[in-house]
Amino acid sequence: MRLALVYKRLSLQGGSERHVYMLARDLMGAGHEVHLYCKELHTDPPPGLEVHRMPRIPLGASVGRLAFSAWARRAVQRDAARHGPYAITHGFGRTMGQDVYRMGGGCHPTYLDHAHGLEHPFWIRRLLRGAPLQRVKSAIETRMLGGPSPPHVITNSEMSRDDIMHRYGLPQEVMHVVRNGIDLERFHPPREGEREAVRRAWGLREQDEVLLFLGNAYSRKGLGVLLRATALLREERPNLRLVVGGQDRRARRWKRMAQELGLKDSIVWLGPIDSPEACYRGADLYVLPTLYDPAANSTLEALACGLPVITSAMNGAAEILESGLHGSVLLTPIRPSDLKASLSEWLDRARSEQVRLDTRQLASQFPAYISCESTLDVYRTVLKDRANPHNRQPSLQGTEVAAT
Repeated sequence: MRLALVYKRLSLQGGSERHVYMLARDLMGAGHEVHLYCKELHTDPPPGLEVHRMPRIPLGASVGRLAFSAWARRAVQRDAARHGPYAITHGFGRTMGQDVYRMGGGCHPTYLDHAHGLEHPFWIRRLLRGAPLQRVKSAIETRMLGGPSPPHVITNSEMSRDDIMHRYGLPQEVMHVVRNGIDLERFHPPREGEREAVRRAWGLREQDEVLLFLGNAYSRKGLGVLLRATALLREERPNLRLVVGGQDRRARRWKRMAQELGLKDSIVWLGPIDSPEACYRGADLYVLPTLYDPAANSTLEALACGLPVITSAMNGAAEILESGLHGSVLLTPIRPSDLKASLSEWLDRARSEQVRLDTRQLASQFPAYISCESTLDVYRTVLKDRANPHNRQPSLQGTEVAAT
């Protein structure tokens, strides 16, 4: 098949970015011709990928998002007229005109409800919801999914699928759950000497009990409740250390909070992360008490590296976890005392070889190529619908949805 992927950025940083990169690579490995329409390149493309890049025009965020959507649609149509039609066009962000959308970031109104602007007071957050950029994102999403013949939609969790169906009244036959895939060669438990090397680089000792938190936008990811729980637990476990990777525009505020909680000497601040796989190999436990994540990629990455995971029920990736076997799933809002209890339980078990085997075995069920094959199944469904348009019948919203 000749395929067009549309996403604003090609990079190896960020969950959606890595997904687009791996999918393009695996689609080409399966013998398909793949083109990517983007506006930013932050890494070398996989060999064989045809990249079409939007001209650099200094535009604001709101206008820039609209401009990219319009440019990508016209560029795909122009190239199809010149070189032959694409079998499928596949969008990964908020753009218009594609056959299939992967909504890896979930539903924008839900994000606004649960997590937008958490670093600001409530009254400011209400104002920010009406900012031009947020209105543009919501308007594009509504246009994407509205209309009498909605596109096929891929989500990475049942939580996100059900939310989108409810918000937009989509029929079940256009909804497909395709779990995130993992590069099992890149993400693996520590080999001989790797754990010790990572800890030395962090200035930590072998006897330290190490919690790992990775993510940008610390408020949404739940760093606040983790800091408070760590402070409670630190009194009982003097060797407890917290490693924080990622970035936040108010980093000084978080460091000040840690100092006020008495954690100044118990935290390692890594900043932006280029190689998350190394971080997992130096930790004992991965903790992500997020307020909203359609399916955090770091959940699967940590499992692949042999770490138990403590996360919230508002992380769609928690659906694959069996509490008590692979970690814990806590109901939101998470209280520091509840998180402390879970941390204590899993720190006692984290270095067990059986735990490492169980978590790795779970992650091994989601190799990247399976995600690619499931996405190809969605493409085939679209082509079948296109060939037989009368076969698509409206379904009652709210019935059980079969995952692809």
